[in-house]
Amino acid sequence: MRLNKILLILILIVISPTFFGQSLENEDLKCEKILQEVSDNIQKNKASKFNFKLEIKSEDINEVQNGYALIENEKFYYKTEEREVICDGVNVWTYLPVDNECYIDLLEDLDNTLNPSEIFTLWKEGFKFKYMNKTIVNNQTIHKIKMFPTEPDKNTFHTVLVNVNESLKLITEASVKTKDGVTIKTTISKLTSNPKINTKQFSWDADSHPNSDEIDNR
Repeated sequence: MRLNKILLILILIVISPTFFGQSLENEDLKCEKILQEVSDNIQKNKASKFNFKLEIKSEDINEVQNGYALIENEKFYYKTEEREVICDGVNVWTYLPVDNECYIDLLEDLDNTLNPSEIFTLWKEGFKFKYMNKTIVNNQTIHKIKMFPTEPDKNTFHTVLVNVNESLKLITEASVKTKDGVTIKTTISKLTSNPKINTKQFSWDADSHPNSDEIDNR
């Protein structure tokens, strides 16, 4: 289930960029300004949908998954070829189709920094960060920012890299580098503001997953 924690971190990085720290260094203020604009752009929506590509790489792993995510306040849902993750703001259901198993956890137990009541200020004091560079890709300005957890001993990862599209005011790429040599990268291909959402998607429906084995870790 550790991979699922990292996937949640990536999802929350995309929707919750106001977690960045409070340092008054000029470089930090530059990062904070860029990311605050992203946050404002996302938070004006009642709900958001984005399509993404997930790449997991290490010496032994080279895996690519495609999927989409729905976000509404503290609730979220995302699906790839290998898993379906549902969160009602308190509980998280992780369904693995290949095993027909569903793991049930409390969101706050998946990682000690995850707090559903503060989803848009989630890691406000959890990182220090560094502005890396600015590039032009397909006539779009991209800002690259590197982040480091302020309490590395409490995290399974050591570095997060994000790319911010200046005109779209969107994090288009986020990579997490874990301590055991795994890089997990999410690339956002499309963002839809205020999509129509079936609220049932934010709760587990056992009838839609017949004979699934539920493992309740709460």
